[in-house]
Amino acid sequence: MPISSERLELDMEEEQNSGTLEGTTEPTVVDAGRVFVNTGQNFPVQKNAAAKVIGILVIIWGAFNLLGSPLTLLSDIGATDLNGNEINYPIEYFVITILTSISAGALAVFSGYQITQYKKTGIWITFAAFLVAWIGSIISSSIAGSAMDSEGIGFGAGLGAAQGICGIFCYAICGIIVAIPLMLSDGGME
Repeated sequence: MPISSERLELDMEEEQNSGTLEGTTEPTVVDAGRVFVNTGQNFPVQKNAAAKVIGILVIIWGAFNLLGSPLTLLSDIGATDLNGNEINYPIEYFVITILTSISAGALAVFSGYQITQYKKTGIWITFAAFLVAWIGSIISSSIAGSAMDSEGIGFGAGLGAAQGICGIFCYAICGIIVAIPLMLSDGGME
């Protein structure tokens, strides 16, 4: 088959220009959100049920706080001082106890729901609810102890300190239990 003269000229031009590139350059834009590594297949990971169980337990604790807060109004019934004399708790006791139990309960119900949805923020909000309940129990125990102290021997401060020391251990254990989903490798917390 004979080669045409036009084809021969084209082939010769390509051979002469084959060592050089012609054209204009443009700056290369790299998208920072783009992954250049082959990540392979994405396998679905089954989330651990511990977060659901702990979230439900936190919701139950919060519900007990919310439902039990009005019962504080009955704490005057049968209250006595150290000598057996009948006393009435000051209004500050009721205000502090009811407000802290309502706020800790509301935080706990919300955070328990967050934990059941595998959200890490739920665990941190639960820690905040523990802190509110712990501080409220120290303050209310101090006020109740002062009301019981008819002789002025500092019983209120002692009762508040004892409540704070015992309470920190209880809330620390509860905090460790609530943090279990964070400690699991397959916890699935987001």
